Amino acid sequence: MSTLSRVSNTQTTALASFDLTLTGPLDAVTVLAIRHDSAKAATDGPILVLLDITAVTSVGASGVVGLLEVLHLLRARGGDLRLFGSSTALDDTGLQAHLGQVARIYGTREEAVDGGHSVKRARHLAPRFGWLNAVVRRNRTFGWG
Repeated sequence: MSTLSRVSNTQTTALASFDLTLTGPLDAVTVLAIRHDSAKAATDGPILVLLDITAVTSVGASGVVGLLEVLHLLRARGGDLRLFGSSTALDDTGLQAHLGQVARIYGTREEAVDGGHSVKRARHLAPRFGWLNAVVRRNRTFGWG
């Protein structure tokens, strides 16, 4: 069973921020708790939810899909969901590549609050578009790659 705990907010941002720390597996049950807490926090207006994923032990496909639903819910209300930390469970699954194309995963909380406006680029993002990428022919794969 996962443990979801609130963390005190120490930095100011343009949006009000809400910190969550995820401990245990990232599955459908955990995402329901994240969705409930995020929806409750977003009732007053747009909010920035910062989710610490360093203590994630395992990742299920339902957890990734659920996080994408939470991201959609928050963005529809003018907020955002930003993940930060380094999780070996997330790196080992291969799902971080698909999650990283929609939701950025930052190295530290400060980078997540900054939103990628600093010089460093968020991890797990799709490569930037460039002329070389447009000219080079890529190998075709079927399915998720």
